[in-house]
Amino acid sequence: MSRKILVVFMAIILAGCSSSYNSVTQVNDTAFLQLSGNFFDTQLSIDNESPITLSEGSIETFKIDDKVVVKFPISTGKHNLKVVRRGEIIVNRIIYVTNSNIFEVKVPWK
Repeated sequence: MSRKILVVFMAIILAGCSSSYNSVTQVNDTAFLQLSGNFFDTQLSIDNESPITLSEGSIETFKIDDKVVVKFPISTGKHNLKVVRRGEIIVNRIIYVTNSNIFEVKVPWK
């Protein structure tokens, strides 16, 4: 009798040790670059890619606290950001963007 109990107990322990648990975590791997200030009539370049011309009517803008802003999706990580107006670099920054973050850059009124 005690031998049967021992066998059943060992079978329960082995069954408990052999089960596994899997977990899936979804991560939102997107972030946004938000420009405010005087960004019209400029060109935005991210990581030395082809520049994007930012002129009134060519991009979708919106207001936050009575400020006109524009927002672009950007991958997470380190980026080199340049804003050029009439051939002059007015913003040249290295930024680091994390998951679901909005990184704001204020373009000066030059």
